[in-house]
Amino acid sequence: MEHKVVFDAVGACATVVIAGTGVWALIYAHLQLKQSRDSEMVKHLVEFIREFDSEPMTTWRKRVAEQRQKGIAYPDEAQHLLDFFETIGLLVRRGYLDVDDVWSSFSYWMFNIYADFRDDIEQMQRDDESYYSDSTDLLERLREIEHDENCNDDRPSRDEIAEFWKDEAEIVPGSPMKKRSRARSKSKKASTLKSA
Repeated sequence: MEHKVVFDAVGACATVVIAGTGVWALIYAHLQLKQSRDSEMVKHLVEFIREFDSEPMTTWRKRVAEQRQKGIAYPDEAQHLLDFFETIGLLVRRGYLDVDDVWSSFSYWMFNIYADFRDDIEQMQRDDESYYSDSTDLLERLREIEHDENCNDDRPSRDEIAEFWKDEAEIVPGSPMKKRSRARSKSKKASTLKSA
């Protein structure tokens, strides 16, 4: 009888060890998969940053900027810019890109481009509501992050859009991407307005 109790105790301990090892293996595998997924998301982001800052995208960005400065309402190359951000929106929706990383890397351009072409995009969506739906959904998510970060670049004025296109007309392929030049906290803006 004593041997049976000892064997039962050893069996129970072995079961606990096996179960604990199984749980640990599952946790470890989960962490490895998450790390791998995060690494792939960063790789995708880097690829899109590289694409955005090289040919032919820089030429399209520059052409759109030059034509907007000449008063051309919807340059042909604008389609390439909107398509690029639609792809970004699709990949965020599918989980291949992190929305916070996209906000940090591309929101400055998205806010300005979408503000400038908003009427055109809305007309396209009246004709077909799926038109640029991923990028417009992404834009709303970026606005939420913008507000959470106490920034206010999400609704640029006409003057700010004109300045944006002026800067874009001067881009050179391979030069560093411009950072968020106008980002400032709402509280700083409010205190500036009060002191004026």
